[in-house]
Amino acid sequence: MKKLTLILFLTIGAILLGACGAEENDEDNKGAENGDTKNDTVITIGNAPYDYETPPIEITKLIAEEHGYEVEVMEGDVAFMFLSLTQNDVDIWPGIWPEIHRTYLDKFEGEFEMGATIYDEAPTGWAVPTYVEADTIGELVGNEDMVNGKLVGFEPGSGMMLTTEEVVEAHGLDLEVVSGTMASMMAEVDYAISQEEPILFLGWRPHTMFRNYDLKILEDEKGIWGVDSQAWGVSNDFQDKAPEIYNFVTNFEMSIEEVEKYLYNNQDEGKDVEELAQQWIDDNRSDIDAWLEAE
Repeated sequence: MKKLTLILFLTIGAILLGACGAEENDEDNKGAENGDTKNDTVITIGNAPYDYETPPIEITKLIAEEHGYEVEVMEGDVAFMFLSLTQNDVDIWPGIWPEIHRTYLDKFEGEFEMGATIYDEAPTGWAVPTYVEADTIGELVGNEDMVNGKLVGFEPGSGMMLTTEEVVEAHGLDLEVVSGTMASMMAEVDYAISQEEPILFLGWRPHTMFRNYDLKILEDEKGIWGVDSQAWGVSNDFQDKAPEIYNFVTNFEMSIEEVEKYLYNNQDEGKDVEELAQQWIDDNRSDIDAWLEAE
């Protein structure tokens, strides 16, 4: 009798386990039919400390997760990002400026791929409030006191700071170049403008600074500063690792105006970065679908 009871117990257990397994398979199949697939691949997105990288990172993160990938964001400075791309520690990074980062691109040529240009014709250089009388960098030569004899910048290893050193030397300027962080630079800009004091600092679009203040970028007669573009860097192994996301980042486009609107809504209106990314995806779904499938 005990033996019969044991047999019945084991049989019922096997039936229940089989039913549970079938139910899990049904759920997996339903998820696959809805496009909610999962795999074990982890995509690492690089993030240097600049606001303009946030929109493409958040958008790409959501798209990758839609396709079942786990996503990690790795932070670091520009030099770290270039090195990480070459070593496949970072899969993709939306922070390359081909002109500003020329030194890095020459150094690491062939060790990673260039992905899509996100936008182009972005003005870059030295900015001042419109009440500063100078309109060109050349006008500061011998008149450095017009901007208190200094330029306020951020991380010393960044492309714009390296270019700044080149511009100072090319024009023969007697300027103190102050390094720091993006936050510290913008805090100094905010204070100076609130007091209507002169200030010279690094300026570019897209950035909310041009929505919040009346600014101008000084013309560079030497032609070192000018317009640039923002592009994706892609590790050499990424196409095989995540082919549809590779397609996405080699076709992705987002205008300067869209990036600035995103940043303004986040920083000034307090809207969540992920909600803004999802809204952009919803508004551009047909383009995104085409990018994912493009060869």
